[in-house]
Order: sequence, then structure tokens, then C-alpha cells
Amino acid sequence: MKSSRVSERFDIAGKVAIVTGAASGIGRAIALDLAEAGAKVAVADKALGGAEEVAREIQSVGGKAIAIKTDVTDSKDVEQMAQRTIEKFGKIDILINNAGIIARSSVLDMKEDDLDRTFDVNLKGVVLCSQAAARHMIERKSGKIVNIGSSLSSRASVCNLSGGGADYCASKAAVQALTRSLAMELGPYGINVNSVAPGPTNTPMHEGLWEMAAIYYQNSVPLGRLAEPEDIADVVVFLVTDAARYITGQTIHVNGGQIMVD
Repeated sequence: MKSSRVSERFDIAGKVAIVTGAASGIGRAIALDLAEAGAKVAVADKALGGAEEVAREIQSVGGKAIAIKTDVTDSKDVEQMAQRTIEKFGKIDILINNAGIIARSSVLDMKEDDLDRTFDVNLKGVVLCSQAAARHMIERKSGKIVNIGSSLSSRASVCNLSGGGADYCASKAAVQALTRSLAMELGPYGINVNSVAPGPTNTPMHEGLWEMAAIYYQNSVPLGRLAEPEDIADVVVFLVTDAARYITGQTIHVNGGQIMVD
């Protein structure tokens, strides 16, 4: 069948993507989905062993991928991540800022070091990676940046019921605001910047939380289940295609209807 305009809009074959925090969970699902859609993927994570496993999984089915050990809070690491991607694949078309952490201390018990660490990874890391990728995207007058936020940027966390989550909620709200600012600044260069805000998702980062929160989530999600990483990854892949060329500065909530925003 002859290629149609619609199929061309959804085609990312040959695009080069960096995914941070890609060794497990949502990041892993995004890396695998992008590769399946035809992108070449730089699998970036502080846990190099996990990143290498994901890269091998992509390569085992004919995809192209490299694993890069990256601490997103270290500007030198981030610049090396960008340079290695360009050296291997020649360009950067897509950046997925997925690396993130969550703490479970209450506001009153929160240690200053824990607060700093949460914001360093969840916010500073997004800034550093966006800077590094955008410098190359600007030269090409095109690019897609997707930041992984959280539905908790719009409401307090169920973790707060047992004491915890305030720093995470605040850091993800900051990512949502940063997304809008990046979209405004980078739009004139043909770069789209959006955020995907997952709801409760079945990932290793949330192990131990769901048993406590299972009844709450069962009753609060209209679709009646937790998200799987692939539910989030599918939306991310859409946002980096040309089909989403006129979407920028937006936060897309993927939460089964748990939070409905205007």
C-alpha cells in the first residue's frame, strides 16, 4: 500500500532519541517503544548495567541503541551523554527527560539533603539535559523534548496520608512550569516541548506504596487499574511524531481519569 500522509506523520524511523532514567520502569518502556517505532536510542541511566540490558534488548530485535552511564545532576556527565549520542548517531532529534526519584519522608521530618537530592534529580536534571540537547536541536531548527512529570503536580499525594511525597509533588509541579517556559523559548527554533504526567503507575520506583494505596487507587481511578509503563510510553511516542507538530507547552495527563483537569 502506498505510504499515506497519516502514516508519514507518525513515522519516526531514523530519528535519534535520548531517554534518561531508561534502565527500568517508564524510561525502559519509552526506550523500547521508540526503538520499535524505528528510532535510534541512547539509553541513559546512572545504573549502567540496567541501561546496557535495555540497549541489548533493543539490539536483539534489530534496533540501534547505545547505553550511556549518566548522572543527570552532573553537567559534565550530561554533556558527555549528548556528545556520545552525536558521535554514535550523528544528531539528537528527541530528548525524553524521564530520570526521577521519590522520597517518602513527611514535611516535618524531611532532611535538607533529601530535599536537595529530589530537586537536583527531578528538576535540575531536566534543565541540564534540556540545555545540552537544545543546543544541538537549535542548529537543526527542529526537535522534540518530552518531560516526564506527574499527576501529583496538580494535587497532593496519597503518600501524604502516611507522611511523604511533598518534595516529589513540588518538584514535579516545577517541571510542569519549566515545560511551559522551555516551550516558549525554544518554539521559535522549531522545537516542541511537552510534559506527560503519569498517574499511579506499576513501576519499581513505587514498590511498597501500592499495597498501602491499593484500595484508594481502585476507588479513585475510573478505568479501575494502575497504569503500566507502556500506557505512558505510547503517549510519549505520539508526542515526538510529526502528528504532534502543533502541540507544545502542554501537560498531557495519563492517569486513567484519576485527575481530570481543564
